[in-house]
Amino acid sequence: MEFTEVIEKRYSCKKFDGRKVDDAQLKAILEAGRLAPTAKNLQEQKIYVVQS
Repeated sequence: MEFTEVIEKRYSCKKFDGRKVDDAQLKAILEAGRLAPTAKNLQEQKIYVVQS
């Protein structure tokens, strides 16, 4: 299989169960994302949280 075929036929599906994330867990996740390294801190981070 050629690389272009792999890209064309690629498929990704995430499974969500609809449960709400606890506020404390959400804050911990966001803090971990804030502290995660970027390319020498030169890449801007944008984090969006949707709770609906």
